[in-house]
Amino acid sequence: MPDQQDIRAVIFDMDGVLTDSEPLINAAAVAMFRERGLAVQPEDFAPFVGAGEDRYLGGVAEKYSFALDLAEAKRRTYEIYLEMVPKRLERFPGAVELVEGCRRAGLRVAVASSADRVKVEANLRQIGLPWETWDAVVAGEDVAAKKPAPDIFLVAAGRLGVAPGCCVVVEDAVNGVRAAKAAGMRCVAVAQTFGAERLQEADLVRPTIAQATVADLAGRESPPPLPPCAAAPPVIPARREEGAGREESGGKPLGFWTTLGLGLVAGGAFVGVQAGVAVVFMAVSVALGREAVRENLESNGLLLALAATVSAPVVALFCWLFARIPAPGEPGRYLGFKRVPVGQMAWWGVALLGMAVLSDLLTTSLGRPIVPEFMQRAYASAGVLPLFWLGLVVAAPVGEEILFRGFLFEGWRQSRVGGIGAILLTSAVWSAIHLQYDFYGVATIFVAGLLLGWARLSTGSVYTTMVLHGLMNLIATLQTAWL
Repeated sequence: MPDQQDIRAVIFDMDGVLTDSEPLINAAAVAMFRERGLAVQPEDFAPFVGAGEDRYLGGVAEKYSFALDLAEAKRRTYEIYLEMVPKRLERFPGAVELVEGCRRAGLRVAVASSADRVKVEANLRQIGLPWETWDAVVAGEDVAAKKPAPDIFLVAAGRLGVAPGCCVVVEDAVNGVRAAKAAGMRCVAVAQTFGAERLQEADLVRPTIAQATVADLAGRESPPPLPPCAAAPPVIPARREEGAGREESGGKPLGFWTTLGLGLVAGGAFVGVQAGVAVVFMAVSVALGREAVRENLESNGLLLALAATVSAPVVALFCWLFARIPAPGEPGRYLGFKRVPVGQMAWWGVALLGMAVLSDLLTTSLGRPIVPEFMQRAYASAGVLPLFWLGLVVAAPVGEEILFRGFLFEGWRQSRVGGIGAILLTSAVWSAIHLQYDFYGVATIFVAGLLLGWARLSTGSVYTTMVLHGLMNLIATLQTAWL
């Protein structure tokens, strides 16, 4: 039996779990058959719920021995369905809150639906959980064998980079529960489509998703007899789509120490490139007769800008290559390259501005300068100001965030330390490299790192932290220029 903390990812079914879409697709299918001259009953579709639209429509056609052009029938069913979505599709109460709660708990989240991609996209967008807000999304076209086969959940685990035995599935259908158990995963069922008595194969049954908790998902109340994560069944690759360039598959999590070791390699490359830039810069300065530059080399603004601009793509490349180890098919997802809704990004921007105001008030009350002496010297020696702004406001945030809140954060979040540990550790290491500041400055950076880490955990995106880090540096540079 795995430890309760071994659950690292939650895979949600969509129809009947997150959104009350079953009545709509049922009505659309009944209407489609009626257009073709066959009167079917809504209950005819019950045995095929969760098995994908091919089986959903094809199974009923077989029951009535009705010849059906499945591709055309599916196209027309979706046509009718999509007309209903804007006015009639609603999310289940508690669904969005549970997904957000999983994120706050440091769990990765995915959707695995047997529905076709067009339906998945429409549903997720309508309920306010669009495709890009998830760590992984698997649709019906991504697998050959639909539920109750385990394929769709195994593919989801692969894309998350989490072993199947460390995943929990939230399902509402009999076929989905059987698929989850066949995948070797914990399953929490919500009796929103089928009665609780028909879902007893699940590890836990709740009446609605609003009554399910993160503790239920993690198995903290009644841990199921799952196999150890290390002995979990292998993750199968997703089906190759026609014309696709590659298959997507997943490896096992790196672990705490491997992440640290590879992070040190990437950090070493980062420092090495910056040292190389410094050597060249000093040599050129001497050649030009500016030997005095070496006396203030550590605070030379032009050198800082050059070093940040050159080293950022190097550290990004190393992190990308290392992310291919746990997530060979999707290193970008592993690093957190995921779009964030504008409203959510704006909220975090406001939070950062609030923190900046409080920090300046505290600094002033302590009689300390708003702009550290280091920043004053750097700005005065910037030379080419556009390059200085580019290096500090763009290049430095991109390179540092890919390393700290991208690679290191994700590796540690998937380890025993979890999401909170990843926030604390990345904040500590990130602040520790800013040796140019005194203790107060380092402490301020540590607190800023906590906010960045929380944003990374909540949104699942390193783009959020890049923007916040860039905004933080922009404020500091504007203050320096003004003062």
